[in-house]
Amino acid sequence: MKIFLLVLSLGLLAGCAGDIAVRIAAPEQQSSASLARVTVNDLRKPGVAASKREAAFGTPMGNITFVPPETELVARRLEAELTRQLREAGVASPRSFVCDLVEFGVNTDTTPFYWDVVGRVRLVLKDGDRQYPLLGTATRRTFIWPGEDIIAAVVGESLAQVDAGLEQIARAVAAGSR
Repeated sequence: MKIFLLVLSLGLLAGCAGDIAVRIAAPEQQSSASLARVTVNDLRKPGVAASKREAAFGTPMGNITFVPPETELVARRLEAELTRQLREAGVASPRSFVCDLVEFGVNTDTTPFYWDVVGRVRLVLKDGDRQYPLLGTATRRTFIWPGEDIIAAVVGESLAQVDAGLEQIARAVAAGSR
C-alpha cells in the first residue's frame, strides 16, 4: 500500500510539473495622445528564472513566464496609468520616464498541505534627477496546484499596488511643471 501511494504521488506531481506561460491583461499600446513614455531597463539577473513553481520540500516543478513579457507589461501599464494620473493632475505636455525593473516574479512557498503564491514587483521610476521607488506584493493561498488564474491574480494585485504609488509621482510632476 505504501509503495502504491508513493507511485501515485509521484505520478500526480509529474503531471503537474512543467513550465507555464501566464497571460496578463495589459493596456493597449499608448497612442500619440499619451502623456507618458516609459523606457524600461531590466536590471534582474540574466539567465535566472525570476518566477517558478515548487512542490513540497523545494522540489522544482517548472518556470513561469508571462505574456506579454515583463518589461513590455510594465512599460504599457506605467504609460497608461501615468497618462491617466498626469491628466488628472493637470499636466498637458508629454513626459518621458525611465523605469528600472529591479524585481518582477511569482514563486510558491509550499507546505505538505497548501501553496502560498507570492508575487513581487519592485521598480524605480525616474523623472529626470528624481527617483521614485515603487513596490507591489501580494500573496494568495491555494490548496490545489497553483495554475495560471491564481498566478495572474497575484501579479495583478502586485501591479495594482504599484499603480497606487503613481498618484504621488503625478502630483510631484505637476507641481514641478508649474
